[in-house]
Amino acid sequence: MAAKKGALAGRYRLLEPNGHHPGGTAWRARDELLDRFVVVEQLPPGCPFDAAHSDRVRAKAIRDARVAVRLHHPHVVVVHDVFEHDLTPYVVTEDLATSTLAELVERRGSFPPDRVAALGAQLASALAAAHAAGIVHRGFGPDKVHLTADGTAKIAGFGLGTGGFPAPEVAGSASPGCPADVYSLGATLYFALEGRPPGSAVPPRAHGPVLTALLDLVRPEPATRPSMAEAERTLTDLAVSRPLAAIPARSARRGRVLVTGTVLVIALGTAVTTHAALRRLTAS
Repeated sequence: MAAKKGALAGRYRLLEPNGHHPGGTAWRARDELLDRFVVVEQLPPGCPFDAAHSDRVRAKAIRDARVAVRLHHPHVVVVHDVFEHDLTPYVVTEDLATSTLAELVERRGSFPPDRVAALGAQLASALAAAHAAGIVHRGFGPDKVHLTADGTAKIAGFGLGTGGFPAPEVAGSASPGCPADVYSLGATLYFALEGRPPGSAVPPRAHGPVLTALLDLVRPEPATRPSMAEAERTLTDLAVSRPLAAIPARSARRGRVLVTGTVLVIALGTAVTTHAALRRLTAS
């Protein structure tokens, strides 16, 4: 693209395509003003044959991205900037050394229930904060979930409104509500647990309270799903109530209290942080 010859918005010099966006809509770049690496992503440009529609799409994309700039949460990819270049909107986010959930499942297969609960607790906390701020993701899915080396889950794609695992009511809806994000979260976690989205002809292999919680999130009727805050509480409870045997044996010593990274393990107890449980996602 022609913009590669110079710095976009006078400061962002594109370096290489971002591997998480195979469609060629995002690049790793250097912010020459602040001397840091970032990701520059092109937002949906609209329809080239309908100028009025394109203007509306572009304005909405910029408006949503600017809202996302104000969303500060440890499990949300930081949005640094939003700008236009040649009537095309772009969003600038932090550059993370991560794998997406979609990539991890493809490479390593599905996750066990305890890790799915830990992952879900982090993601639900971020989405609940977004909903409280009046922000609906609208495009949530495994490709929007980034997992860092230390086990932190971060959500990308606020304001894009594309891709993901959409809820049944999204078809034909211009403004899906918070229950649509609840469905997408449940479908994403089901994908992590089973290696496939819900609704396929193959029955789930997993069983137990984690699967039950996920099936509640993907109920067909929006009004019957829990709120995102309720989903967060449920998944957090499931994540911290794992039996001690689920913790690697090298971290447990009978009758002693050990600290391993950010996890506090009390022998014969069950206190485990969801962050620490997820740290093993990229290590196993």
